[in-house]
Amino acid sequence: MITCTAQDTVPPEHKDLPLDILAARVGDELATLAQLSADVQKAISACEFVSTTQSEAIRGMQGIDRITQSLEDLGRLMAAVSGEMPRGVYVHAVPILSRLRLHELTANLDPKQKKTELSAAEADGQIEWF
Repeated sequence: MITCTAQDTVPPEHKDLPLDILAARVGDELATLAQLSADVQKAISACEFVSTTQSEAIRGMQGIDRITQSLEDLGRLMAAVSGEMPRGVYVHAVPILSRLRLHELTANLDPKQKKTELSAAEADGQIEWF
């Protein structure tokens, strides 16, 4: 039987984030995603399709426009919400940010970390497949 004492346990990291700044950062990320979605839409529009492209495929591509517009609206909404939030309200960052899978997104939402910029390859339009 293994027993643990208070000295054996490592307390979880505790970090608080200002809620208004977190909301603003979420708004920024939504705006960035809207721009990426618009870029995808432009790229697909530049592709040549056969004249017999199925209507389901075309409707699916039109959905990208709705995604773009929704992301833009949600980005503006979060920016407005962050401006209406009272200052000095904090949330526990670790349980919230630990739900995210993308390290870059987690870093971009944390106001104590520098936002991730496009890599040179991304800025030049090089494709990095995952």
